[in-house]
Amino acid sequence: MGEQNVEIVKGVYAAFARGDVPAVLEAFSDDLEWFEAEGMPYGGLYRSGDAVLQNVFGPIAADVEGFAVTPEEYIGSDATVAAIVRYTGTGKATGKTLDEPAVHVWEIRDGKLARFRQFIDTVKFAEVVPGGVAAA
Repeated sequence: MGEQNVEIVKGVYAAFARGDVPAVLEAFSDDLEWFEAEGMPYGGLYRSGDAVLQNVFGPIAADVEGFAVTPEEYIGSDATVAAIVRYTGTGKATGKTLDEPAVHVWEIRDGKLARFRQFIDTVKFAEVVPGGVAAA
């Protein structure tokens, strides 16, 4: 079961990398809980794929030129998959390079991504992407 769930998560990162946001959203459960780290410009809890699209994916695309999430390692255990990833890009407001590791913890239920939690150095991220830039 754990390996199958790792493959589901790998597929989502691959879809995101090729810009296939509809495929990413399709992988989410209808009752998705997305916990973006407090202190991030987009921090908070979002409860649907549409909410994630509007409050995270859209703003980060507006704030970071060439934003990419590159998985470096996956750790699967039953219904939970942790992905060690690297965020890269360039902050549009600051011109600074983003090159920062993060950890994503996914919970899979019935073959769908049901819960996401992000762990990242929010202070370092804010040096590249100051809070509230997309909203400005």
